[in-house]
Amino acid sequence: MELSCSSDYLADAKVIKFSFLTMVQLNIVALVEISHLFLQGMRQRKSGSIINVASLAAFQPMPYLSMYAATKAFVLSFSEALWAENKDLGIGVLCVCPGPTKSDFAAVAEFPKDLASSSGQKLVPAAEVVRDALKALDKNESNFVTGGIANQIVANMPRLMPRELLVKSVGKLFRAKEE
Repeated sequence: MELSCSSDYLADAKVIKFSFLTMVQLNIVALVEISHLFLQGMRQRKSGSIINVASLAAFQPMPYLSMYAATKAFVLSFSEALWAENKDLGIGVLCVCPGPTKSDFAAVAEFPKDLASSSGQKLVPAAEVVRDALKALDKNESNFVTGGIANQIVANMPRLMPRELLVKSVGKLFRAKEE
């Protein structure tokens, strides 16, 4: 069984047991363990950097991608807290929040094929995401949203819209099309 972000997880107990618990283990448990493991030495040396990767999905609830978005929201919150706890110790912590990136992720996650283009977002090359993330780390930023103004709007929309309207709007983008 493949790890899919868009399964109707209430309908299949096997999906919950495998895909979603695996997603939590990877996106949350492993990230916390690795961060704390390396952070110990960085604190002793009073130098070092951690870059965690969340997603544009971290900024809002996402029907039909609820587990994925929730785990990425954890990554963002956790990373920003680590940034605040360690910035005065000479340790950089950055959470990169990429929007649509040129990769196989959208196909593996079973996102709608035209999602990026229909939402006005461009696919950013992975090398550009890395380059821009390293610049943000050098500036000691706590988080960085890739992909330009369209992604900045998506990341900040939850601050401006009523929550229910936001969730309904996002849900329409990710609801499976009737065949």
